[in-house]
Order: sequence, then C-alpha cells, then structure tokens
Amino acid sequence: MNKKENILIVGAGLCGSLLALRLGQRGYNVSVYEKRPDLRKVDISAGKSINLAFSNRGIKAMKMVGIQNKVKPLCIPMNGRMLHDKKGNTKLSNYSGRNHEYINSISRGGLNALLLDEAEALDNVSLFFNKKCKHVDFEKTTASFYDYVTKSEFTEDADVIIGTDGAGSILRQSYYLEKKFLFSFSQNYLTHGYKELSILPTKTGDFKTYKNALHIWPRGDFMLIALPNLDGSFTVTLFLSHDEGEYNFSNLTTPEIVTEFFKKEFPDALE
Repeated sequence: MNKKENILIVGAGLCGSLLALRLGQRGYNVSVYEKRPDLRKVDISAGKSINLAFSNRGIKAMKMVGIQNKVKPLCIPMNGRMLHDKKGNTKLSNYSGRNHEYINSISRGGLNALLLDEAEALDNVSLFFNKKCKHVDFEKTTASFYDYVTKSEFTEDADVIIGTDGAGSILRQSYYLEKKFLFSFSQNYLTHGYKELSILPTKTGDFKTYKNALHIWPRGDFMLIALPNLDGSFTVTLFLSHDEGEYNFSNLTTPEIVTEFFKKEFPDALE
C-alpha cells in the first residue's frame, strides 16, 4: 500500500485500536469508526467486560507497537489454574514448571483505553464514536454510517476498508449480501450464555483468595471462572446454558434459587 493511502477501520475494539496504532506508526492515514460511545469517557462496562488472559502472544503485539512497559502495570501474573471442587477444595495446576512463564489477567476496557490513547496521539489517526456502520460498498470503496448523536447518515470513502467489527460484522454482511465475491461464511449460536459477577476485596483492600491464578469451578457443561483485578477484586463469570440442564439462565429466576445453586455448586465462591 502507498503510505499516503487513507485507511478506514470499522470497529474500535481491541483489534481495531491496535491495528490503527500500528498502521498509524507506519505512516498511513487512518480513520476509525465505532458505533459505541468512547469507553474512556462513558461507563460501558456492561457487555464483553470479561478480563483477558493475556499471554506471550499479546505481549508480543504490545512490543510491536512499543507500549509493553505501559501495559505491564495493568497486568496481574497468573501462574496457573486454581481448580475448585464442590466441597471447596482447591488445587493449583501450574501453566509451566518455569517461574518466568505465566499468563496475565488484564482488564479488557483498560487495555482498550490505552490502545485508543496511543492511537489518538498520532496526528495521522482519527477516532470517531457513536457512528454505526450500515453498509460497505466494495466497488466504490465507501462505507455508510448512522450518527447516533446527530441522527443523520453519511458516507465516507477510503482507499482501503478493514472490518474489525466483531461477530455481527457489517462489513462481512455486506460482502455476503452483495455476492460479488466467492465468499461464504457460517455462523452458529451457542446454547450457553454468561453473566458477570464480582468478588469484592476485603475491607482493607486485600484479595479474598489466592491472587496469582485463574480460578475455575468446572462443573461439566457449565462453569464459573474468576480473574484478579488491580483493586483487589475478582471479575467472576458464570457460563451456563440458556435453557437446558437442572440449572439454567431461564430458571434462575429468584435470589433464593440463585443462592441455592451457588451453595450447591460453588460454595467457597460465596464465602
């Protein structure tokens, strides 16, 4: 690509913000359009706020854009998986026998915000929020957007358009609907969903359980996980079927039923 080419990226999540940063560093003119508000200014923690298990592959990407030293303070090392049985017994299963080999717990939002800051600091990178992509025209290399703030529609052209807009990608949908390419895809929906919970720190700000592990309560076709946060809390995620099994999201309808479920399956998580 010519370094003077204008690149339009749809989606300002982790992939979009990292890509914008790297392309900007390489001299391209980059515009990023995101349908959500700016997460650095608005609390949009609901949704995909599950912590990332950040491995060496992620660290390599941070080194590539030169921000590994800014990312490191956001990480908590996890040396292994802490397995919890129904009786509350635990067993640590190390990821490696080498002390320097581990993965990290990092906030998805915190990492995304850092990448957005770094990308926006470049003169040749522009970020636009509250702009929903509606369609991509591949012959004209244009993308149509709806502005949630002004309630208006507009079209932007570019030399290259890249989609980093996730599972419900409008760019992918446009590819498929126009049928101008030998392009197909399959999309399947999981029978399970997830619910985010928290284990708060102690009154003194300490962790209530072992800090340097990815905690897992495996229960066959469902499970609970917990990853540590810098403030002493744990981000807890319950993965459970929508409507199958003895317990599912459809029948966990009252505080009493939820408490019964946790006492039976994850007793030590309640302590």
